[in-house]
Amino acid sequence: MRMSGGVHAHPGHEELQTVLDDADTVGRWQIDVRRGIVIADPIVALLFGFTPEFGAAGIPFATFNGGVHPDDRAHVMKHILGCAEAGGWFIAEHRVCSADGQIRRILARGKFDPDETGAVVSGRGIVVDITQSDSGDDPLVASRISQATPPLEHVVDLVLTSYRALKDLGEPKALASTEALLLELGFSLARAQVRARLAQLH
Repeated sequence: MRMSGGVHAHPGHEELQTVLDDADTVGRWQIDVRRGIVIADPIVALLFGFTPEFGAAGIPFATFNGGVHPDDRAHVMKHILGCAEAGGWFIAEHRVCSADGQIRRILARGKFDPDETGAVVSGRGIVVDITQSDSGDDPLVASRISQATPPLEHVVDLVLTSYRALKDLGEPKALASTEALLLELGFSLARAQVRARLAQLH
């Protein structure tokens, strides 16, 4: 369910804004390419303007993309859909229409993996709210299809794999440490994007 009514769309608006403003959180998402749905944790669901319940149940891919700011959508989705078709990673800095009625800026990092036949069947990644950072309005997207993953993105892949394993094993302390590491890696990716933006200006 999309919260299309802005700040009046949810009775817990203040709680939503508190969650979205929490600097110690990082959102995670997974995509089932065959079913065309995105499984989003509460942070990602709220950032893209949906209820946590809808995110947990699975949001149709086309519906989920509606959470991207209209002015950024075409440019961002060109890269992401290319990765979804051929496999590869992407990193994108762009605006979203969040559940608290605000326009927020996020950094999304994801990867789509082919199976043994070469067909892409799944994707996963993280999202960090970088609204408070000094960024421009234009979306900044980089992607790499069917090529070697750069070192920092490779580390994120490994940590995401560890996170899923620890969650399945029921190891709360180790899971909390892994979440903290994912957060710091998200900020590292954000800083790398800022450097890339500055480099474009010279």
